[in-house]
Amino acid sequence: MAALTGNHRDRLIEATVAEFASVGYERASLNRIIQAAGISKSSFYHAVGSKSELLDAVVETLIADVRAHWVAPEPAQFAGDDFWPRLDGVLTDLGRLAAVDPALGLLGRIFYLPAAGGVDARSTLLDAVHAWVAEVLQVGVRTGAVRDDVPVEALAAATFGMLRGLDEWALDATAAEASRRARDQAAVPGMLLRGLLGRPSSAA
Repeated sequence: MAALTGNHRDRLIEATVAEFASVGYERASLNRIIQAAGISKSSFYHAVGSKSELLDAVVETLIADVRAHWVAPEPAQFAGDDFWPRLDGVLTDLGRLAAVDPALGLLGRIFYLPAAGGVDARSTLLDAVHAWVAEVLQVGVRTGAVRDDVPVEALAAATFGMLRGLDEWALDATAAEASRRARDQAAVPGMLLRGLLGRPSSAA
């Protein structure tokens, strides 16, 4: 994998995310990215050889930046009475991280892009998050914290879809709405997840 380092690292990452988020993988232009990042073509192609290599390098770099500040808890830590406090903690941690670390927001902007074809760093991350959510829910069901009247696979798909929708809602905020949505983000996901995942007797 290409290593993104040096003085132009952050500008290149931001330009890449903006381009891919704006027009998608197929229509993304390396020339526009190079121009927006303010680097020479020779410097760019010395570090990165192709569009797919650039996307992988950006995703891997952003993942490393996020992991330097936060690592997802092991699914086993969500057992029984620990499920909801642990989930609230994850949502709180991610909200705080998003407020101070641009890497999480940048990663979110390209996280749900359609697959570029084959396996890449973005699709690998997407699969890993899917698997983690499913494991957490399996622990919750097995230990009585999560409803058991719906298949875990369906709960995982619904949870992931809801979180994706909330991410897109948050990222789509205008400057005037940003602060209000940031406040809402602290409470809305937990409230919706309780309604979706809570056992029927306690979901009200």
